[in-house]
Amino acid sequence: MQKIKFRFKGDHVDSFAQLGTLRAVFVDLTNCCNLRCKYCFNYRSLQAPPSHLALDLIEKALRSKLAASVRDWFLSGGEPALYDRLPESLALFREHGLGPKIATNGTLLSPEIIDMWAGLGVRSLQFSLDTLDPEVHVDLNGGGKRGHETLLRNLEYAVQSPLRVVVSSVLTKPNKREIKNIMAFCFESGVDSYTLYPNVPSERLNQELIVPFPELLELTDELFSAYSALSPSKVLDVTIPCFAKSSTYAKWKDRLALRLHYCAAAQYALKITSDGRVSACICQDSDPFIIGDLRRDGLDDIWISEKARAFRSLYREIPECRACPESPVCRGGCRNNASLFGSNGLRSLDPYCRYFKSREESFDPTVPPSIDRTD
Repeated sequence: MQKIKFRFKGDHVDSFAQLGTLRAVFVDLTNCCNLRCKYCFNYRSLQAPPSHLALDLIEKALRSKLAASVRDWFLSGGEPALYDRLPESLALFREHGLGPKIATNGTLLSPEIIDMWAGLGVRSLQFSLDTLDPEVHVDLNGGGKRGHETLLRNLEYAVQSPLRVVVSSVLTKPNKREIKNIMAFCFESGVDSYTLYPNVPSERLNQELIVPFPELLELTDELFSAYSALSPSKVLDVTIPCFAKSSTYAKWKDRLALRLHYCAAAQYALKITSDGRVSACICQDSDPFIIGDLRRDGLDDIWISEKARAFRSLYREIPECRACPESPVCRGGCRNNASLFGSNGLRSLDPYCRYFKSREESFDPTVPPSIDRTD
């Protein structure tokens, strides 16, 4: 997933992943959610009948040989608080010596639930906070004003708990002007980091919410400036295709520690859906992205399956990528964006890459950017 992560504390950063080594597993515990966020990339799943991931499938994943290489287990949904077997699933992770991270909208939590999760071995909580304005929350997230108040109270409580707490926002036109204030709010609240996700839909829905890429680059420049003045930590993790070709990167690369990462889909991450299917992309559960089914096969077999290998090699079938020296590393950028906005499905050129190719005539494809690619 594309993101810009602003670190407020220097004791935790994203590790650089080795392509082909599974490092992160995103687990959709349920497709049930009490909100209806207009931008939600799990839109398709939310329209399906309610489903909850079977405990035996979680156990199956945890017992795989690959589990030993996985550094991060992200429990999501839907809303994990609506997963009816959450305590039992957390007990499974604890039995395997693992502390998962839970991504939540925060509106259904309470101090008692937060304490219970911490006691069951949860390592980190990620709160989704798209606005500081209750009215915008009602319109953008489909929640109530009281739910927004509850979210903020739970966030405040969680920061005082033993848990590592992070906050994320999805960038949309309705909240674009708020993002700098949300970042400052997060810093002042004491959270570890703030992550901004450019709006990446999984369907051709609500595209009027999407902030155009040139505006995203302008906003990024403003946020980098605000972050530089705000936080003593100067470390950012950026996962945006071709960002190293932007003027924003050129301006800030020597002033901030800009750590550039590439799309993780089937390269070092995957998603288990609430019905047990395995997707290469955490934003997608449509058929072209499905590389296996945990109900039939083990995680070890799925990771090395023909479908998984084919997905990893898609960049070789993109005409514009064949002559690009960066393609063996970037692997064609975001396949979700490409499939939604391109004309050739999964084999389309990433739209961000197309943006730069169409505007930077001086760009020399034989000169790669300076990027730390170590593990």
